[in-house]
Amino acid sequence: MVEKTEFTLDIIKSEVKNHYGMEINNVKTINGGSANIYKLTSDKGDRYILKEFQSKFSEKTILIEINIINFLREKGLSVPEYVTCLNGKQYFKYNDKTVIIQKFVDGSTQENYSGSEEQMLESAKYLAIIVNALEDYPYNDMFDCNIEKYTSNEIIDKSIAKHENLIPLAQEDEVHGTEIIKDLKDKIEMLKEVKNDGTFKKATDVTIKKTHGDYNVLQFIYNDEGKIKAIIDFVNAGEMPIIWEIARSYNYIDKDCKNGEFNIDHLVMYVKEYLKYSKLNKDDLKYLSYVYLVQVLSSTYGYKEYLKNGNLDLLSFGKERTNICRYLMRNARKISDRLLEIDL
Repeated sequence: MVEKTEFTLDIIKSEVKNHYGMEINNVKTINGGSANIYKLTSDKGDRYILKEFQSKFSEKTILIEINIINFLREKGLSVPEYVTCLNGKQYFKYNDKTVIIQKFVDGSTQENYSGSEEQMLESAKYLAIIVNALEDYPYNDMFDCNIEKYTSNEIIDKSIAKHENLIPLAQEDEVHGTEIIKDLKDKIEMLKEVKNDGTFKKATDVTIKKTHGDYNVLQFIYNDEGKIKAIIDFVNAGEMPIIWEIARSYNYIDKDCKNGEFNIDHLVMYVKEYLKYSKLNKDDLKYLSYVYLVQVLSSTYGYKEYLKNGNLDLLSFGKERTNICRYLMRNARKISDRLLEIDL
């Protein structure tokens, strides 16, 4: 959910002048993502993107993204280019929020579930290239994790409690409350079933590496031929199970995933393409569907935001993810068996 901004047209022009020495003639608001985003045009006709991050993203966190993007640019990857302030930094503060400016990348974006087969394979390829490049990342500033963050009983119990706590709020909603309560109760029962089954707890040897952290089709800028021109938004980068990033990025790009279901043939193809450029092990193939299931199942995102702020788009997103959970509960083993047929 994007936080309300205190920026006005005049404030943006003044801040950019003060911090970058640039005269801005035009400011256009861009919708999308969790930051407040603006397209700027200077008096010289140069175009830029200004991002005002949510207050939850600290100065330290933004600096990590800056380090990662600058590092990946040096590696030859197509990522945004930061503009440096007059004081030598690549960000400035406005009230309690961190603000950055990047050079504008001309191109188009796509929505979830809109990718062609060629675009799916390209997504898998670039994810592998990013993971490989970050093996050499020189700073010890990314957050790290272990598999227990995704699979422990404690995490599942907390997730159950989060869902239970939303039910009283849903009971007060006369329009969508009944359907939300059903979804929340279904997810609670699925969480309990996953906890009792314990299959995912055996996923102790899955590959954990540095990665984008929010890698999906919404972070791609495409050229006129529909090929990736740039990959943006590394603010969530860190160490995590690579299979989570693979499953999620496949899920978001394949047009066959619109109803919460996977095209397993396409997922296999996606994983095979990733494997052309980076390594996985047998546990990765075996537990990909289970790790993704637990992560999606544990999140209340969408329902919580709607019940607090009435955001219908996020309610639709929450319901969509619940359908993914229902599908994976039925098909996780089938997906696992199919992926294990891949030769490593």
